[in-house]
Amino acid sequence: MISSITDKMDVFAENFTGENLHKQKITKAEFDDCTFVSCDFSETFFSSCRFIGCRFENCNLSLMKLTDTKMNGVTFSSCKMIGIDWTMANWESLLSIEPLQFHDCLLNDSNFFGLKLSEIIMRNCRITEVDFQNAILEKADFRGSDLKGTLFGNTHLEGANFTDAHNVTLDLRTNHLKGAIFSRFEALSLLEFMGITLV
Repeated sequence: MISSITDKMDVFAENFTGENLHKQKITKAEFDDCTFVSCDFSETFFSSCRFIGCRFENCNLSLMKLTDTKMNGVTFSSCKMIGIDWTMANWESLLSIEPLQFHDCLLNDSNFFGLKLSEIIMRNCRITEVDFQNAILEKADFRGSDLKGTLFGNTHLEGANFTDAHNVTLDLRTNHLKGAIFSRFEALSLLEFMGITLV
């Protein structure tokens, strides 16, 4: 099946359903306020593309590559998104950054190292073995997510919400956590991680 998504297309408020771009390359395409439903973008190479205010629902985006691609105000719902290196995207030239939103997504083995993504939403997601070191994630929303094996180090998490998140491993000494919110059980486990005995 030939996909209707092509290089250099510029579309607004279009709906795409069941598109298959597995292992294909798309260059300089622009999507504004578009919706993608049940699409296969696994191992798809998006080069110098732009996604603004778009929504992805029930899509497979695993190992997607985003070289010099801009994403702003994009929402992902029930998507499989394993092994994505988000640092390859273009975050520098956005005049105003609207947060990315992930709801009920699988985000394992992904890389957000050093990115500035304040107010990012990752609710009820599996975020295991992900690298958030040196990232700025102020007011991030991790509620209900599984963060097993995820790396935080010199990460700015001021005001972040970890309510009902689990498997959170954070060194309170090497991260910035002023105003962060934790469920009581997770807060106790963070103290135990530092060798503090609770009686």
